[in-house]
Amino acid sequence: MKKIIIAILFYTLLSTLYTLKVHASELFPDLHDSDPATTSIEYLYENDVIEGYADGTFGPFNLINRAEFMKMIVEGVAGITPDEDEYKNCFPDVWDDWYAKYVCYAAEQEWVAGYGDTGYFEPADNISKAEAIKILVEAFDWETTETYWYSDFYDVYSDQWYYDYILAAEEKGIFDKMDSYLTPGELLNRREFSILLERAMKYEADEEFTVWEIENTSATYEEVLATGIEAAFPSDLEINVNSQYGWDYGCYAFSVKNLIEWKYAEVLDMSEIQETIDWDGEFIWDHVEMQSFSENYQYDLIMTYYSSPEFFLKTLATGEPIVLYIPYYIGEDNIGHQVMAYSFDENGVWIADSLSGGTQRQIGWDEVFVDDANYTTNMTKLRKVKSGGEFKMQW
Repeated sequence: MKKIIIAILFYTLLSTLYTLKVHASELFPDLHDSDPATTSIEYLYENDVIEGYADGTFGPFNLINRAEFMKMIVEGVAGITPDEDEYKNCFPDVWDDWYAKYVCYAAEQEWVAGYGDTGYFEPADNISKAEAIKILVEAFDWETTETYWYSDFYDVYSDQWYYDYILAAEEKGIFDKMDSYLTPGELLNRREFSILLERAMKYEADEEFTVWEIENTSATYEEVLATGIEAAFPSDLEINVNSQYGWDYGCYAFSVKNLIEWKYAEVLDMSEIQETIDWDGEFIWDHVEMQSFSENYQYDLIMTYYSSPEFFLKTLATGEPIVLYIPYYIGEDNIGHQVMAYSFDENGVWIADSLSGGTQRQIGWDEVFVDDANYTTNMTKLRKVKSGGEFKMQW
């Protein structure tokens, strides 16, 4: 534990000596200054915890596997480069590969263990939020105190293996407090992991860090915009927008498809989805279809009705795209329409729309908060999980 603290303080001291600070967005062309995660990535980069790829990119949406994670924790955070001749052959599937010294050192420290049913470490497996938090808690030797008895998140249950680890991290204040759900099984990408790790390191070094939370649900969107809030991603972001041509009322499904393809690079086949979840091909999915999609495609699908302007704007400001309802009229009848929202500015919200052959465009605030309402009609978040996706509702 002392080695970790010393390493953090040492790297923090080094970072303060830079006379010319280089922004991560200048180092990596696939990052944006408006994205709050970029600040986290800068901190980790300056402290030699993370680096980019050979092609010069950072790959913020690339999922992290267990081998990569252990290298970042052992060498980047703890500041230790284990002897490769000493640390090897610690799991049936970890021999003398490049990552063996990191995994085996972490195993010796009892930060990690093999999967219970096989004893294998599975280094190529993508790491979940719960698994990452468990390793961080073990590495930093965090414990809960008697002042923190239960989780504030609805999907963190006391009978789950990760409960005490999540509770210890939650007590340290490293999670955003915006949603009712933490999604412990969410697969972490490099962007999301950087945010959590920066907060954990700063907590350990007794440095200040920022988390997002909902403070005023009655504020109008004009009042929230007046705080200077910015969208994480620019309006001209390149998105492959799939067209719903041939699926006249399939806008919700295509918005889900567009979101997942952009965020996770997973291409969904619409005909397969229709057959798998027994969907009639029209309109928004009902609760049964949403649950079936979550289970079969391993996504937590989180639906929020009547969300406040603050919740809506902060969701986009933290870099989480959403499926959003907007009005759509045929004659005098509003049949409604679903789009993927990804950015905003003072004039309105930028969307990926599956109509008109698939397009990116801006809609006015009156299409988000309809008829002067101070809430959205519905919005959906999608988070890829390791297993056991669920349909969840929050109000």
